[in-house]
Amino acid sequence: MAQTYTASAIGATFASNKSMIGIFNGSGSGRIVRVYRVWVLNNQTSAVTGVLTTWTLRRSSAQTGGTAITAVKHDSNSESMPAQVAIATGGTVTLTGDNAFRAWVWSNDEPAVSSGTSDEFETLIPLNCVWDSTGDSNIEPIVLREGQGLSVHHSGSSAVGIADIFVEYTLASS
Repeated sequence: MAQTYTASAIGATFASNKSMIGIFNGSGSGRIVRVYRVWVLNNQTSAVTGVLTTWTLRRSSAQTGGTAITAVKHDSNSESMPAQVAIATGGTVTLTGDNAFRAWVWSNDEPAVSSGTSDEFETLIPLNCVWDSTGDSNIEPIVLREGQGLSVHHSGSSAVGIADIFVEYTLASS
C-alpha cells in the first residue's frame, strides 16, 4: 500500500487570486507526489456577506512563502515529508500555462441551519470533492514530479469568508 497523507488548510481566508493550498515537489526530493482527492468545504463560522466567486485546480512551476502546513500521515510509520516538498496556504505560486484541471463557482456566504441553498450544500463532504481520481483504475491521479506543484486556487476577487481545503495524496520513489 502506498504511503498516504492528507494536507489541510483549516479556516483559509479568501483573498483575490490566492493559493488556498499549494503542494510543490521541489528539486532534489527524490519523490513523486500523486494527488488523488481534493475537497473544499464552506465551514464559515460567522456571518459574512458573501458572493459567488471562482476557484481553479491548477498546476504550478514554483511556490514560495505562505503559512506552512504539515500533512497528516495515514500510517504513523510512513516516512516524513522530504524538506523539498512544500505545502502552504497563501504561498506565492507560479501557475503554468496549462488549462485548469477543474474550475468551479462557489458561494462564500455563511451556511444557515435551516436553508437548502448552495451555502449549505458546500458543507457536505460527499458533495465537495472537487477532484477524485480513485473510482476508475484507468484514470491517473495528478502526478507532481520534481519541480511541479498543484494549487487549489481562489481565482476570484472576493475577500470575505473562510474555507477548509483537504488534499489527499501519496508519496513514492517512482
